[in-house]
Amino acid sequence: MREDMSRLIVERPRKGGNFGRKGRAVALENLPTKVGLRRYHAEIGPVKGLNENLAPLRRYLESQVGRPWNKVFSDIARHVRVDSTVQQHVRQHLDDFVAVNPRRDVVERWRRPGQPWRQPLYVDPDDGLLKRTDRLLEVRRARRVEKEKPAPPATMLRLSDERVLQRIDGLWYEVSMKKLPDPQYRPVVSDGVEIRRLCSAPVLDVVRYKEIQLGPPVDDARSWRAYNHAHRDRRYAAAKRSLSSAELKRHGLSNETPAP
Repeated sequence: MREDMSRLIVERPRKGGNFGRKGRAVALENLPTKVGLRRYHAEIGPVKGLNENLAPLRRYLESQVGRPWNKVFSDIARHVRVDSTVQQHVRQHLDDFVAVNPRRDVVERWRRPGQPWRQPLYVDPDDGLLKRTDRLLEVRRARRVEKEKPAPPATMLRLSDERVLQRIDGLWYEVSMKKLPDPQYRPVVSDGVEIRRLCSAPVLDVVRYKEIQLGPPVDDARSWRAYNHAHRDRRYAAAKRSLSSAELKRHGLSNETPAP
């Protein structure tokens, strides 16, 4: 283990603090005569927090896989003193990476799916060696089951830019997609300023059952940016019809049987 591991982890610029302009925010005569340190830091901004770099510690522990944990911890204890608050902080982070006393009969609320504990490494209670959690039999089995899960059924099949097959409430429909018509605006004077307001009627999206406005309420650059962000495709579902049995068979689709 590197002798400067504690410095690599702890000695790093802290996050937070006030990075605004220095100087008095109010006039000198309006400043209080006495201010406590806690109130001062609360007023100038968030208190700085730790910004630890745990990557060197993680890489070191992963490189020690297969070694007895007692020897690994002995190397750590040789370079990380207990009487140093900064170096003692390194020991506190060992639990983030190594399950020293793993218990497979305890299911903890913050464990990862398919893993008996959250740490990527653990100490085998049978031989005392440091091992990887992802090599456990139950973890590999869960990973294999997840890999063998069937893909979710498709909900949309695009035939062209104007025709889309879409499953809605378990039934397949052919949906006709159309481009949004060009919006019409008329000039309106408001508070002595002439603006262009939308006067076109909205269109109905038959899939979402929602009216789609042809443009933003006001014809200006800012409104158009927000509108284009919400309507990137500039298309809507103009009509739909249910597929026949022959069409379902031709496309390899099937409707879901409604529940009784």
